[in-house]
Amino acid sequence: MKKLVNIFFILLFVNCSVEDKPTIYSHSGKALGTTYKILYSSIRPLDNIEELTNSIFIEINQSMSTYIKSSDISKINRGMDSVIVDYHFKKVFNKSKDIWKTTDGFFDPTIGLLVKAYGLGPENIQQSSVNVDSLMNLTGFEKVSLKNNLVFKENINIFLDFNAIAKGYCVDLISKMLKTNDINNHLVEIGGEMVASGINEVKNSPWIVGIVDPLNIKSNNFIESIKLRNKALASSGNYRKYLIDKESGKKIVHTINPKNGNAYSTKVLGTSVVAQDCITADAYATAFMAMPIEKSKKLIPFLKDIDVMIVYYDKNSDVKLYRTEGFEKLTLN
Repeated sequence: MKKLVNIFFILLFVNCSVEDKPTIYSHSGKALGTTYKILYSSIRPLDNIEELTNSIFIEINQSMSTYIKSSDISKINRGMDSVIVDYHFKKVFNKSKDIWKTTDGFFDPTIGLLVKAYGLGPENIQQSSVNVDSLMNLTGFEKVSLKNNLVFKENINIFLDFNAIAKGYCVDLISKMLKTNDINNHLVEIGGEMVASGINEVKNSPWIVGIVDPLNIKSNNFIESIKLRNKALASSGNYRKYLIDKESGKKIVHTINPKNGNAYSTKVLGTSVVAQDCITADAYATAFMAMPIEKSKKLIPFLKDIDVMIVYYDKNSDVKLYRTEGFEKLTLN
């Protein structure tokens, strides 16, 4: 009888071990004008993950989507001065202000009117001729402030656009939601911006992610693959969203230089930034796309907890890679 009891407990232990083995679960969909995907390792799936994720997207859209006319940012852009903004808006606004200062204005959420004029805004209507000088008078983040949950603009026509940082912030929110639900090992990605928390428990290794080659975006080969653990990664490039100027034939790119209003391709082809959170990585990846490569190289060593890779053309039009030492340590090569 004792042997039978022992055998029973051994079988029970084996069965529990099999059942308790972590599995990689996946959840994906569309949001914020792009796609998203969540991979997480857990003993069992999070049953209400879609509901929890959608609730975050709804909050962010209602706060900061320039594509939704009833959102807080759309009301502010139309000149309403009594809009009380929420926690999300304040968080993104203050982070944007910090990075605007650090990058000497190369990250600037007030370039929205230029984005619209070039045909890359919510309506995708390109103006026949863009009066850059006139529109530049309505840009500059120094002309916007946030006090007592209210936004103040020096000119009613200034147009705010947080699309270059909101996705990264949303990635952070979803990662935080998963941790609240005791899912600490996960990879969250929205439109190329991502957070890797913990490890891939099935492989017992850091999360491995690939970075798109800006010169060969349709290839299955990545320009780089890196190991991420408790870090965020954001990449930016003008290969995702652009138009062709009907008159000049030049490529009109989504990354606009806030200093001169230029929306045409530069020597910088793609940027990737690793940071402690995705809101930071997202904003800096955008800033380094707009910033001249030499200026970026001078600034990056002074940034704390930031590692960077920049793909660019040198003066001989040869493709070069700039990588910080910390970024190189993350690579698989």
